[in-house]
Amino acid sequence: MVISTIMDEYKLTAKILYEKNMLNLAVGSISLKLENDKMIINKKNKSIYEEDYCKIVHINKKDLSWKETTDDIEIHARIFKEITYAKAILNVFPINIITYSLNHTYFKPIDYLGQSILDKIKIIEIDDAQKWKENKDFIITKNLKEKNIVIIRGYGVYVIARDIKEAIKKTIILENSATILLNSPHH
Repeated sequence: MVISTIMDEYKLTAKILYEKNMLNLAVGSISLKLENDKMIINKKNKSIYEEDYCKIVHINKKDLSWKETTDDIEIHARIFKEITYAKAILNVFPINIITYSLNHTYFKPIDYLGQSILDKIKIIEIDDAQKWKENKDFIITKNLKEKNIVIIRGYGVYVIARDIKEAIKKTIILENSATILLNSPHH
């Protein structure tokens, strides 16, 4: 795939997630693995409508270019290094799944699509803010190896996939399933 096509796909993904209120200025992150040691990732405090919203950086070489990117860059780099099939990473903040996570330890969809695509997902608790800050890249990567989706109570969601379209699909199904659960009288 040509870089410009990947960049267009990246920007389209950012716009879709922005329009669904899952990504915003300084909230959330998207990365795509380009080749063995490069990724596209969003910059710190940039709007998706700014021309220089994202940047291509090395995954294995932490250099000055990392400082311009989202604070999540260490998490994204670790995921790409340790989960070789991951080509796309989304860190998003879907309101309904976050709301659902506040009162549950597992996310188990009741709708057909949610059950067939997502299955049951453990919700991670942040017990100690300092420990979380120091170990979040390890914790998130470890849990993504098991499920490809990590839900963090009261915080947000990480999704990995083999391509960006699969990642968006999982994210939207996750949010729709959460909406259904929240509006179901029996759950």
